[in-house]
Amino acid sequence: MIRFDRVSKRYESGHDALMQVSFDIADEEMVFLTGHSGAGKSTLLKLIALIERPTRGSILVNDRNTAKIGRFRVPYYRREIGIVFQNNRLLMDRTVFDNVALPLVVSGCEHRELGRRVRAALDKVGLLKKERDYPITLSGGEQQRVGIARAVVNKPPLLVADEPTGNLDDTLSTEIMDLLADFNHHGVTVLIATHDLRQVQRLGRRVLELHNGQLDYDGAPAP
Repeated sequence: MIRFDRVSKRYESGHDALMQVSFDIADEEMVFLTGHSGAGKSTLLKLIALIERPTRGSILVNDRNTAKIGRFRVPYYRREIGIVFQNNRLLMDRTVFDNVALPLVVSGCEHRELGRRVRAALDKVGLLKKERDYPITLSGGEQQRVGIARAVVNKPPLLVADEPTGNLDDTLSTEIMDLLADFNHHGVTVLIATHDLRQVQRLGRRVLELHNGQLDYDGAPAP
């Protein structure tokens, strides 16, 4: 599903965000990406989503070499990736339904199919009864669930999440992590960047740990 082969990313400022990073993530695997602030976690996810391009090395996602995906093909490529952000990036002047529907509207989904898929995604995250509400009226955990529903409404084979529990308490963090694990249980490949080591240890999935832009550890979570 994902292969990084000696990937480096240097910004124009001269900062090396990633250096010679190599790893493979298999189909239907769930992996945590950990490391200190500034270790390169967000940069790595941006490379997968083609928000950034690597300076050196190659990246394969779903057997596609991202270097061969031109600028005009990036939106089509991203339809195969669900992206969950820490700050949700919801449109506060649109309803929950409209927020989740946005990726389908952009892709030209037929209206009747759009409604069915949006409600199915909201049902999966337990928010079907909130479709007419506005995000500002929801709790932080509910807003994050809306963001997850929007990320999966296109039924992508890959879901990446950047600090999805960073603004939540322990109870809500557990709910969100269990929801992401459930998507993985149903065949979605999941990569989560997080500082929440309690959740990493609780779920016991594979860990990729970055340190100053280098892959420092690849294996089971520390006890």
